[in-house]
Amino acid sequence: MVRRTADSPEIPLRPSARPVARPSARVPTPTALRQPKAEPERALWGLGPLVILAFMLSLVVPGTLAVGPINLTIYRMVLLAVCLPLGLRWISGRAGPVGGIDLLFLGSAVWVSIALIVVHGMSRIIFIGTNFVELFGAYLVGRVLVRDAADHRFFLRAMLLLLVVLFPFAVLEFLTGNKLLHTIFGGIMSFPETSGTQQRLGFTRVATSFSHPIHFGLFGTMIFANAFFLFWRWPMLRRLLATALVGFAAMLSISSAALFSLVLQTAMILWDQGLAFLKSRWMIGLAIGAATIVFLLFSVQGGLFNYIVENLIFAQGAGEHRLDIYYYGTLEVLRHPWFGVGLNEWARPFWRPHPTIDSYWLMTAVRSGIPSILMLILALLFMILRISRARGLDEDGSHYRSGYLISLCGLILSLSTVHIWGPISVFIMVFLGAGSWFYTGEHRRARTEDPLRRRRARDAALVAGAAAPGAWPGRGQGQEAIVRPHTVGYDRTSAASGSRLAEDGVLNDGKAGRTVVGRGTGRRRPGRPPGSEYDVRDLPEAP
Repeated sequence: MVRRTADSPEIPLRPSARPVARPSARVPTPTALRQPKAEPERALWGLGPLVILAFMLSLVVPGTLAVGPINLTIYRMVLLAVCLPLGLRWISGRAGPVGGIDLLFLGSAVWVSIALIVVHGMSRIIFIGTNFVELFGAYLVGRVLVRDAADHRFFLRAMLLLLVVLFPFAVLEFLTGNKLLHTIFGGIMSFPETSGTQQRLGFTRVATSFSHPIHFGLFGTMIFANAFFLFWRWPMLRRLLATALVGFAAMLSISSAALFSLVLQTAMILWDQGLAFLKSRWMIGLAIGAATIVFLLFSVQGGLFNYIVENLIFAQGAGEHRLDIYYYGTLEVLRHPWFGVGLNEWARPFWRPHPTIDSYWLMTAVRSGIPSILMLILALLFMILRISRARGLDEDGSHYRSGYLISLCGLILSLSTVHIWGPISVFIMVFLGAGSWFYTGEHRRARTEDPLRRRRARDAALVAGAAAPGAWPGRGQGQEAIVRPHTVGYDRTSAASGSRLAEDGVLNDGKAGRTVVGRGTGRRRPGRPPGSEYDVRDLPEAP
């Protein structure tokens, strides 16, 4: 028996014995709609993984190599070689659409260059060019070469490989103070005078191939949460052991910034795993965290920052130094809000002779002005929102997203207390670019298409297939069926019988002979379970 509704148009099926269906050439057929998509074209002729691996291994080599007036590093050579082809691929849209987040990162790098030209003229043109390559060129490495979950998995494994390569040198440096990498490459590479060893708690702070021990600790913390979620298929004990080894390597730097980042990431991992059954756990966690910070700001005697300096930082003198930096650095930003002071000295009290500003955010504002750091912060905020709201991820992608976002939160906290330059700054830009696939990757194509266009195409294909001669196997002479031209989907009422309409528009008859056609009007019919949106038509069984 055929059920008709007053608001549903009736499209009778032409009676026929069993002729062959001939769909219209203008209307995409259900078979055409379910054609598999072609594999996306890989960047750099499929050499993307090799480029990522070469970049990671280039960070093992410390120091610079003088080539005329330019001081080149190995990783800078890699960036110069791939920057142009990656940039062309990004502009053409073959690595996903150019979005607002990309333009914010580009705008921040361009403003840094403009600020240096305004302050120093063309006397720093070589530095300006290489600095732009290290900022936006490094971002393009991750942005263009990491396009899906498989690329992201390879990227994380390359990070772990770099840490494994550096780990023996780190342990040796921690125990003996011997920088073996500097000894190995000292014959061909030159090192700055400030690359000596630093002692703390009776041990040598580990820097390995990085410019400062804090940078090695920051590198380790960026792998910490990613490693936990990378191995999500492993037994929990093995996951915890692998993650703990990464945390141990990061703490060889004996850095307060690394410690704070590890504590934050550990708390976020525990929150995610302990409340995995709760869908809104991160909104609840964000509210609790904000309320806790506000409570501590008003309840801790002497102020929260003073308490952290006096009780939680390894070296109290370094903490007091940071408080002075934040105060006088902010005053310098207000004096030079647009283009900063460039590479010139910034005004500070006489008892703080060292020019370093231990905050990447503040240092960028002091050197390049407020617009540069503002665009960078906006890019990070929008990136976090886009990644957290990304849809269409498979199980691997969902776990990788959790690890990436937790690591990114730890990175943002660490950059509030340290300044970065050299290898770690380039690596961070690659890491930021590698997160764009969550919201621009291949899995987003189906969702970024026009929903109305997809709906009309599916409805037209369904109607064309239903109206064609012999479209319904087993339908005899004079039999009709009602087809509603609306979006197709699953029928929850007939799930037990196996009757369903696939997402690609292909109608599948179950053994019970019930077929789902079209979307309902939203009014639940009597006797149907809540949430059921689809009309069920009684059709003859297929032979």
